[in-house]
Amino acid sequence: MRRVNQRDREARRSPRVPATSFGVDDVQAEYSSGVSHLFEPASSGRSKCRGCAQAIQRGELRFGERLPNPFGEGEMTLWFHPECAACKRPEPLLEALGAANVPDRESLERAARVSLAHRRLPRIDGAERSPGAQAKCRSCRQPIERGSWRIRLVFYEEGRFAPGGFVHLDCRKAYFETDDVLDRVLHFSRDLSADEREELRRACGFAIPRPGV
Repeated sequence: MRRVNQRDREARRSPRVPATSFGVDDVQAEYSSGVSHLFEPASSGRSKCRGCAQAIQRGELRFGERLPNPFGEGEMTLWFHPECAACKRPEPLLEALGAANVPDRESLERAARVSLAHRRLPRIDGAERSPGAQAKCRSCRQPIERGSWRIRLVFYEEGRFAPGGFVHLDCRKAYFETDDVLDRVLHFSRDLSADEREELRRACGFAIPRPGV
């Protein structure tokens, strides 16, 4: 609870930093009165993205989703990298985009609308090799073999993302109702090495050509 309140206080006392301070000239500070969500350059490097759990660097553009504070009066802010919000919190991101001009606006809007069109896509939280054989796939209900690729799932509720199980990599189309998930899976698989990311691409059917081949 203390961590949430500290982030909220930071959001309230931190002044808006001019867009030129982080090299983006076309970020507008005007927002419609009906939209409380916001885009702004991070005033410090202390906030973490709720989508990927990585730090948001000082001066980096961040998206803030404003919500009623469940622990007291006022509001709290959930901070995201814009790309992470487009994948995991498409509704509030689109609300804010309607009143702001931000870099990569078209790609953010496109990703958010894909998330809305396929209701399970926002659950993607990366991929990993299964360390055991206890977990069952939420799609086919069969055990996920040790060492095989699985996609992590999270569920959003009351400002938090909670672990929601796994699906076989091969069950991705049946579960997400689309096969176009690789970019999102890789985006939230920050801990994978370059070799592991290539293995994952190949497992999804995307061969990577080597130089000179």
